[in-house]
Order: sequence, then C-alpha cells, then structure tokens
Amino acid sequence: MAQKWSVLVVSEEDSALQSIADTLTKHDYRVLTAPGGDEALPLLEREIVHVVVTDLKMRHVSGLDVLHEAHTVNPDIAVIMMTRFGSIASAVEAMRSGAFDYLTKPVKLGELELVVQRAVAQIEANSEVGELRRWLDIEYGFDNIIGNSPAMRRIYRTILQVAASAGTILLIGESGTGKELIARAIHRNSPRQHKHFIALNCAAFSEGLLENELFGHEPGAFTGANEQKPGLFELAAGGVLFLDEISEISLTTQAKLLRVLETKEFLRVGGIKPITVDLAIISATNTDLEAAVRNKTFREDLYYRLRVVTIEVPPLRQRTDDTPLLVNAFLEEFNEKHHKRVAGLSAEAMRRLLQYPWPGNVRELRNCLESLVILSRKPTIEAADLPPYLQPSPTVDELTIRVGTPLAAIEQEVIRRTLALTKTKTEAARLLRIGRRTLHRKLKDYGLA
Repeated sequence: MAQKWSVLVVSEEDSALQSIADTLTKHDYRVLTAPGGDEALPLLEREIVHVVVTDLKMRHVSGLDVLHEAHTVNPDIAVIMMTRFGSIASAVEAMRSGAFDYLTKPVKLGELELVVQRAVAQIEANSEVGELRRWLDIEYGFDNIIGNSPAMRRIYRTILQVAASAGTILLIGESGTGKELIARAIHRNSPRQHKHFIALNCAAFSEGLLENELFGHEPGAFTGANEQKPGLFELAAGGVLFLDEISEISLTTQAKLLRVLETKEFLRVGGIKPITVDLAIISATNTDLEAAVRNKTFREDLYYRLRVVTIEVPPLRQRTDDTPLLVNAFLEEFNEKHHKRVAGLSAEAMRRLLQYPWPGNVRELRNCLESLVILSRKPTIEAADLPPYLQPSPTVDELTIRVGTPLAAIEQEVIRRTLALTKTKTEAARLLRIGRRTLHRKLKDYGLA
C-alpha cells in the first residue's frame, strides 16, 4: 500500500497511543497522533485525515466531540471508537451518531488493523462510485447506470454510437438488467434530448387499452370516449418513445405499430384522418423474439424493423465485477433515503453476494440492499444479516428461517423454492394456493420475473 491513507490516532494513554501508531505505520499508513481530544480538533482542521481511531472517554473533549468535528470537516472520514467493556452502551450511541465501528479495550492490534483496512476499503469504494457516477453523468448523461466492467464499457460505447442515429433500437436482456436506464441514456445523448422521453410497459395493458394509449382516440370512438385524447405517439413527437416488453403486444397491434414505423403515420381510435409524427422508437424485451417469430406470435417484418440496432444488456451474473460498485451505490442511496449509516458489508457477506446468480439481476440486488439497510442496527452488514436465500441451506425443499426475517423476504424465498421444484408457474401457483396472476405480480415485485 502506498502512503496514501492518513490515520489520526487519539488517546490519553501514552502506551496505547504509541503501540497503535507503530502498528499502523508498519502497514504503510500515514499516522498522526494526538494525546487528547482537544489536540485532535486542530489536526482535523489543517491535515488531510481519512480515518480517526479515538478513545471514546477523554477528559476535556470526548470521542463523540471528535466524531462530530471530523464529520463537520469531511462527512466521509471513518471514525473508529475505542472503549472499555463497561462503556459499550456509549459506543453503540456513537455508532448511531455515525461512527464506523468500535473496539473494546485493551485493543487487539491485529483486529484494529483489520477494521482500519475495512474503513479504507469502504472510503475507496465510495470514492470510486462517486468518480464513476460523475464521469458517466457529466461526460455522457448516463443517469444511474453503475458499472465499470468490460461488458458495461462496451454498452457505453454503443450508446454513444447509436444515439445520433435515427434508426430504431432494440434492447435485449433479462428483467431487472436496466434496459430503461440505457434507453434514457440514448435519449440524453441524442439530438432529441430536449424533447420528451416517454416509457410504456406494453405488458401492463390489454389489447384495446394499449392501442388507446399508443394512438389516442376521437370523441365517440367507444362508450365513455367523450373527448379527444392524444396518444403517446403524439405526446412523444420529436422525442423518444420507449416500448418495454414489446413481445407482449398482440398481432393486431403489431401490424399497426409496423405501419407507424414504415410511414410515420397513424390513425387515432375512431379517427379517419392520418396523423404524421416524427419520433424515435426504442423497444425492449426479455424474451427470445426470434423464437416468437418462429412460433408465429411475433411478426417477422416488425422484428426486423425494430432491430435495426440491437443492444444486448448482460445479466448481473455475467458482470460480477460490478457488484461491489452497485452495492456501494445502493448503500449510499438507501442510507440517505432511510437516514441510516451503514458503512458496508463484511467480507463473507460480500462473498455470498458475489456467488449468488441474482436471477432478478440489478433490480433484485437493489431490493435486497434496501431491505438490509432498513433492518440494519450496525454499521456493517454481516453474513448472518442476509436474507434466507443467501444463507446456506441443506436441501432445495427445506427452508430455514431466522427469527426476525422480514415477511416479504420469507415470501420471496418460498416462491423461489417452489418454482425450483415445479415445472410451470401454474403448478407453483397451485402449491402456493394463490392465483396465477397474483404469482406473476409477486414475481415482478421481487424482480424474479
């Protein structure tokens, strides 16, 4: 390790101060020392400090005072408290105030070094996430897309190449991989960036309602149609219309969509006057459209019209290098949202996240991290805190539930295991004694669709 990270050690005990400083210096940290809290405060003002290791109980300026001053100077400073066993309640209070961790005295130097190492790793990860976000957002406007793996870098390059094109774009990838985020990034890098971006989930509407959403209607087109209603094709004029789950539209609607793509014209429902519209269409699917074409459930001519440019969005299991970045980004987001101070995951917890295949992809990981942050009572998420499906289990059809596990997490795991044991969703719904539509909704809610 280069001498990059600065650690301020604060203690009124001379022997402890010296031994801690010597240990950290041997591990190539830049070490500053203060024999008390009042001496530490000016050091925080004039020196660059990344980590503070401080006694909690001190005569004039307490460890809590040092903590508050450190976070006033720089909220990213990691503060580690040292306290005697009888003052653990005070240490817990310090954690609630934002301390990274605490150690009981007499401090084991090996344990201290590991905690400092973990604090530095967390600071470095947060810095990397921040730099990546700034690079993506400032340079290219890639809102909320996190990833630095070779697969994601290829996608960034492709986005920049196709954004200036007037051709239609097809995004292919499993549910939860972030296809809409990529569509939005294409819009923000295109000449249409100052016009509307409108997203529509085609699977959420029946055939009649979908056509009404897309094309609008004239007064009297059907019972209850008292006024003229513009459709999304009109509302997105000049901009981008994103059609998610394009494979779910009926053959009749497919024919009408094909006409819009070919002629730039359409009729409102109940209308007789063609309306001309200029817009870009980006579509997305999580199914095999080529197989749908072979099965005659998707028009071949529409398929080739949609896939002028195709971007394949990789599942999370194919870009595991991005998982730590995503974890830190989600922790940052949910700490702010839920007013928490979760610093990171233990090595074992992160190992389990990296080994898990995440069938629901980034959406499932995000839901998991939000649950962990909400339920957290410590600054570090341990392996034991992870939901049941990330815990070792003896068999597929046996489920061990830890006391205090959220009901939603239990339901998610029961659904997952039941699907693993059955051949169809219909059979799974029967065993779970719920309707198939209810099962489908829960699969989407949990990112398992």
